[in-house]
Amino acid sequence: MSIVDLNQFSAQIGRLEKANSALAAQSLRLSPHHAHQHPVHVLYGGAHLFSEATFPKIARLAQEAFHFAASDATALNKLVGENWTTEFATEVFSRVSKKLIREPLEDYRVDFEDGYGVRSDEEEDRHAKAAAVTMVKLVKADHTPRAMGIRIKPLSTGGLRRSLRTLSLFIKQFGAEGGKSSGLKFMIITLPKVKSPEQVTTLVDILDSYEKELHLGSGFFRVEILIESPEAFLAVDGTIPIPSFVAAARGRCQSLHFGIYDFTSSLGIGSAGQAIDHLACDFGRMWMQIVGGLAPGLGLSDGIISRLPMSPKENSSASLAAYSDTWRYNYQQMMRSLSLGFYQGWDLHPAQLPVRHVANHVFVLQEFDSAAARLKMFLERASQASHSGGVFDDRASVLGLLNFFERASASGILSKAEIESRGVDMEAVKKSI
Repeated sequence: MSIVDLNQFSAQIGRLEKANSALAAQSLRLSPHHAHQHPVHVLYGGAHLFSEATFPKIARLAQEAFHFAASDATALNKLVGENWTTEFATEVFSRVSKKLIREPLEDYRVDFEDGYGVRSDEEEDRHAKAAAVTMVKLVKADHTPRAMGIRIKPLSTGGLRRSLRTLSLFIKQFGAEGGKSSGLKFMIITLPKVKSPEQVTTLVDILDSYEKELHLGSGFFRVEILIESPEAFLAVDGTIPIPSFVAAARGRCQSLHFGIYDFTSSLGIGSAGQAIDHLACDFGRMWMQIVGGLAPGLGLSDGIISRLPMSPKENSSASLAAYSDTWRYNYQQMMRSLSLGFYQGWDLHPAQLPVRHVANHVFVLQEFDSAAARLKMFLERASQASHSGGVFDDRASVLGLLNFFERASASGILSKAEIESRGVDMEAVKKSI
């Protein structure tokens, strides 16, 4: 057998290595702290309603909504229309009950845009300052979510100066209230209706300046970009702008959020057709996921579900049937988003939180045992392609399994001890692929 001498191809190989390095350098940059820290949802609330009572009230309403919807595991199984075993239904019911006591709310955005409306400058100035005062007070209070922030108005021509004034008033008041020593590790600023990278650049430049002025530390402010217009998906010159938005954030981009109602209405879709499962929305999700692939660790959040599973005001059979249908619809759409790779959603009312947590627990727990068995077998076979239970696993599918466990762990649904109890050593798997 002859020995292969690659030296004769050194010029070609060197050229390819240089090209590969250049390609790798083009990847979208994110802060390493952002990876796998994404909550399962974000709840929006108007800035005019934000007070020290907000988070306890949300927790109470979420718990009440769950107990009204499902008095026990059997009732929950019937409500969602699944065919779970008694053991599985009991586990889901128990875990969600505990979650709603321990941490019903994971992320919250004080809203100065659609959930706030158009108000006088004097009123918005007052609410911007009050929101900062309240946020500092709530940092260490009961039921405070792990992540908080504000959504400002778009940086388009009409609302540009009003938006930045609100942002500045909020941040300066936050600093005046001792924001640096409040214990808040980071703050999220959500920028809606982004149409150009210049809008993101302007926001980031201002956040850079305030971090230095208030000694908050680099990266304290993170940015969420709301993708909700055709211009975000396709520019008039034929380019795809979303990657430029992420790049313009200069490492601050926490996640991309999908605004399905602005998006579908801009496409001429009537109100009757505007829904989270519209085919046009699936097209939008695909492009967002492609950008996510270019920026590992970037969070992706699906859009809102406008049908709210609020407890009926009367106990008539028709009202209860409509309520159950709405609850099931929310559950099915949340499960669909999870299956499409969108592990975060956008909620509008505390009554959606128990549905969200049920869907996330079901999504993880129903795949836990089989996913663990597949990873364990893959590792035992020293990273060669394996076959377990009728499923063929190679490096690509194992990366998907790792992603599943990392998301399940980050969400708190599965603990490290639970994962290891199934014989899964995630660090060993990472080293073997």
